[in-house]
Amino acid sequence: LGGHGGLALAVALSTAGEVAMTGWSERFGVHMGLKQITSYRDSFEIARQARGNALFGAWAGAGGLWVRNFSWNLTFFEWKRLLHNAVEKTPENAPEWFKAHLDWLRSLEKKNQANVLTFEAATLGTYLTFFNMAGDNIKTKMQVDPERYPSFRSTAYEIWSQHGLVGFTRGSLFKGIYLILGSTLAIGIQERLTEIMAALLR
Repeated sequence: LGGHGGLALAVALSTAGEVAMTGWSERFGVHMGLKQITSYRDSFEIARQARGNALFGAWAGAGGLWVRNFSWNLTFFEWKRLLHNAVEKTPENAPEWFKAHLDWLRSLEKKNQANVLTFEAATLGTYLTFFNMAGDNIKTKMQVDPERYPSFRSTAYEIWSQHGLVGFTRGSLFKGIYLILGSTLAIGIQERLTEIMAALLR
Protein backbone atom coordinates (compact mmCIF):
# COMPACT_ATOMS: atom_id res chain seq x y z
CA LEU A 1 0.00 0.00 0.00
CA GLY A 2 2.97 2.33 0.37
CA GLY A 3 3.71 4.68 3.24
CA HIS A 4 0.65 6.89 2.78
CA GLY A 5 -1.83 4.14 1.89
CA GLY A 6 -0.66 1.93 4.75
CA LEU A 7 -0.98 4.81 7.20
CA ALA A 8 -4.48 5.63 5.92
CA LEU A 9 -5.62 2.01 6.33
CA ALA A 10 -4.11 1.73 9.81
CA VAL A 11 -5.72 5.01 10.89
CA ALA A 12 -9.09 3.97 9.42
CA LEU A 13 -9.07 0.72 11.42
CA SER A 14 -7.81 2.28 14.65
CA THR A 15 -10.38 5.08 14.33
CA ALA A 16 -13.16 2.51 13.91
CA GLY A 17 -12.01 0.90 17.15
CA GLU A 18 -11.83 4.30 18.81
CA VAL A 19 -15.41 5.11 17.78
CA ALA A 20 -16.62 1.71 18.95
CA MET A 21 -15.05 2.31 22.36
CA THR A 22 -16.07 5.95 22.86
CA GLY A 23 -19.10 6.65 20.63
CA TRP A 24 -21.63 5.69 23.29
CA SER A 25 -20.13 8.14 25.80
CA GLU A 26 -19.54 10.89 23.24
CA ARG A 27 -23.29 11.18 22.68
CA PHE A 28 -23.91 11.51 26.42
CA GLY A 29 -21.28 14.26 26.66
CA VAL A 30 -23.07 16.24 23.96
CA HIS A 31 -26.40 15.84 25.76
CA MET A 32 -24.89 16.96 29.05
CA GLY A 33 -23.29 20.03 27.51
CA LEU A 34 -26.03 21.19 25.18
CA LYS A 35 -29.26 19.85 26.67
CA GLN A 36 -28.33 19.64 30.37
CA ILE A 37 -29.29 15.96 30.50
CA THR A 38 -27.44 14.48 33.47
CA SER A 39 -28.71 10.90 33.27
CA TYR A 40 -27.10 8.48 30.83
CA ARG A 41 -30.31 6.44 30.79
CA ASP A 42 -32.33 9.49 29.67
CA SER A 43 -29.77 10.34 26.99
CA PHE A 44 -29.76 6.77 25.71
CA GLU A 45 -33.57 6.56 25.68
CA ILE A 46 -33.88 9.73 23.57
CA ALA A 47 -31.42 8.37 21.02
CA ARG A 48 -32.89 4.85 21.07
CA GLN A 49 -36.41 6.07 20.37
CA ALA A 50 -35.22 8.28 17.53
CA ARG A 51 -33.02 5.59 15.94
CA GLY A 52 -35.38 2.64 16.45
CA ASN A 53 -33.02 0.25 18.23
CA ALA A 54 -30.52 0.17 21.05
CA LEU A 55 -27.35 -0.23 18.97
CA PHE A 56 -27.98 2.73 16.65
CA GLY A 57 -29.22 4.76 19.61
CA ALA A 58 -26.13 4.15 21.72
CA TRP A 59 -23.80 5.09 18.86
CA ALA A 60 -25.88 7.94 17.41
CA GLY A 61 -23.60 10.21 15.40
CA ALA A 62 -20.90 7.55 15.06
CA GLY A 63 -20.47 8.24 11.33
CA GLY A 64 -19.68 11.89 11.91
CA LEU A 65 -17.44 10.98 14.84
CA TRP A 66 -15.46 8.60 12.61
CA VAL A 67 -15.04 11.25 9.90
CA ARG A 68 -13.84 13.77 12.48
CA ASN A 69 -11.37 11.46 14.19
CA PHE A 70 -10.08 9.78 11.02
CA SER A 71 -9.41 13.04 9.18
CA TRP A 72 -7.65 14.59 12.17
CA ASN A 73 -5.59 11.49 13.03
CA LEU A 74 -4.47 10.93 9.45
CA THR A 75 -3.55 14.56 8.85
CA PHE A 76 -1.75 14.81 12.18
CA PHE A 77 0.44 11.77 11.49
CA GLU A 78 1.18 12.88 7.92
CA TRP A 79 2.25 16.34 9.10
CA LYS A 80 4.30 14.90 11.95
CA ARG A 81 6.10 12.52 9.58
CA LEU A 82 6.78 15.36 7.15
CA LEU A 83 8.15 17.59 9.91
CA HIS A 84 10.31 14.86 11.44
CA ASN A 85 11.74 14.03 8.02
CA ALA A 86 12.45 17.71 7.43
CA VAL A 87 14.36 17.91 10.72
CA GLU A 88 16.44 14.91 9.66
CA LYS A 89 17.08 16.30 6.19
CA THR A 90 16.16 19.80 4.99
CA PRO A 91 13.84 19.54 1.94
CA GLU A 92 15.11 20.86 -1.36
CA ASN A 93 13.92 24.36 -2.30
CA ALA A 94 12.71 24.98 1.28
CA PRO A 95 12.18 28.71 2.01
CA GLU A 96 14.73 30.43 4.23
CA TRP A 97 12.30 30.92 7.12
CA PHE A 98 11.61 27.18 7.17
CA LYS A 99 15.32 26.37 7.12
CA ALA A 100 15.88 28.71 10.05
CA HIS A 101 13.01 27.05 11.91
CA LEU A 102 14.51 23.60 11.28
CA ASP A 103 17.89 24.78 12.56
CA TRP A 104 16.17 25.98 15.74
CA LEU A 105 14.41 22.64 16.17
CA ARG A 106 17.71 20.79 15.80
CA SER A 107 19.16 22.88 18.61
CA LEU A 108 16.55 21.57 21.07
CA GLU A 109 16.79 18.48 23.23
CA LYS A 110 15.07 15.51 21.68
CA LYS A 111 12.11 15.50 24.07
CA ASN A 112 11.54 19.25 23.65
CA GLN A 113 11.91 18.90 19.90
CA ALA A 114 9.28 16.13 19.90
CA ASN A 115 6.88 18.30 21.91
CA VAL A 116 7.24 21.23 19.51
CA LEU A 117 6.77 18.97 16.48
CA THR A 118 3.66 17.46 18.07
CA PHE A 119 2.22 20.92 18.70
CA GLU A 120 2.97 22.06 15.14
CA ALA A 121 1.52 18.90 13.59
CA ALA A 122 -1.60 19.20 15.76
CA THR A 123 -2.06 22.84 14.74
CA LEU A 124 -1.66 22.10 11.04
CA GLY A 125 -3.79 18.97 11.31
CA THR A 126 -6.60 20.90 12.99
CA TYR A 127 -6.81 24.12 11.01
CA LEU A 128 -5.95 22.69 7.59
CA THR A 129 -8.43 19.80 7.77
CA PHE A 130 -11.89 20.77 6.61
CA PHE A 131 -13.38 17.31 7.20
CA ASN A 132 -12.34 17.33 10.85
CA MET A 133 -14.63 20.24 11.70
CA ALA A 134 -17.32 19.15 9.24
CA GLY A 135 -17.48 15.69 10.83
CA ASP A 136 -17.65 17.21 14.30
CA ASN A 137 -20.55 19.51 13.42
CA ILE A 138 -22.48 16.67 11.76
CA LYS A 139 -21.78 14.37 14.69
CA THR A 140 -22.93 16.94 17.25
CA LYS A 141 -26.21 17.66 15.46
CA MET A 142 -26.98 13.95 15.11
CA GLN A 143 -26.32 13.39 18.80
CA VAL A 144 -28.09 16.41 20.27
CA ASP A 145 -31.26 15.94 18.21
CA PRO A 146 -31.40 12.39 16.78
CA GLU A 147 -35.03 12.73 15.71
CA ARG A 148 -34.40 15.79 13.52
CA TYR A 149 -31.05 14.50 12.23
CA PRO A 150 -31.53 10.76 11.62
CA SER A 151 -28.65 10.15 9.20
CA PHE A 152 -25.24 11.44 8.16
CA ARG A 153 -26.41 12.32 4.65
CA SER A 154 -29.55 14.23 5.64
CA THR A 155 -27.65 16.16 8.32
CA ALA A 156 -24.93 17.18 5.86
CA TYR A 157 -27.57 18.21 3.33
CA GLU A 158 -29.42 20.40 5.84
CA ILE A 159 -26.20 22.14 6.93
CA TRP A 160 -25.32 22.79 3.29
CA SER A 161 -28.80 24.05 2.35
CA GLN A 162 -29.03 26.42 5.32
CA HIS A 163 -25.47 27.70 5.71
CA GLY A 164 -23.46 26.59 2.70
CA LEU A 165 -19.85 25.52 3.06
CA VAL A 166 -19.28 27.79 6.07
CA GLY A 167 -21.84 25.81 8.06
CA PHE A 168 -19.50 22.82 8.20
CA THR A 169 -16.73 24.83 9.85
CA ARG A 170 -18.72 26.71 12.50
CA GLY A 171 -17.02 26.73 15.88
CA SER A 172 -13.74 25.57 14.42
CA LEU A 173 -11.61 28.32 15.97
CA PHE A 174 -12.37 27.51 19.59
CA LYS A 175 -12.75 23.77 19.10
CA GLY A 176 -9.37 23.77 17.39
CA ILE A 177 -7.72 25.36 20.43
CA TYR A 178 -8.71 22.58 22.81
CA LEU A 179 -7.94 19.88 20.23
CA ILE A 180 -4.41 21.23 19.80
CA LEU A 181 -3.70 21.65 23.50
CA GLY A 182 -5.29 18.35 24.46
CA SER A 183 -3.53 16.31 21.78
CA THR A 184 -0.16 17.93 22.46
CA LEU A 185 -0.43 17.13 26.16
CA ALA A 186 -1.73 13.59 25.63
CA ILE A 187 0.80 12.63 22.97
CA GLY A 188 3.62 14.24 24.93
CA ILE A 189 2.72 12.09 27.96
CA GLN A 190 2.46 9.01 25.75
CA GLU A 191 5.92 9.60 24.30
CA ARG A 192 7.43 10.07 27.77
CA LEU A 193 5.80 6.84 29.00
CA THR A 194 7.12 5.02 25.93
CA GLU A 195 10.65 6.20 26.73
CA ILE A 196 10.29 5.08 30.35
CA MET A 197 9.00 1.62 29.36
CA ALA A 198 11.75 1.22 26.78
CA ALA A 199 14.39 2.11 29.40
CA LEU A 200 12.92 -0.39 31.87
CA LEU A 201 12.95 -3.20 29.29
CA ARG A 202 16.58 -2.72 28.27
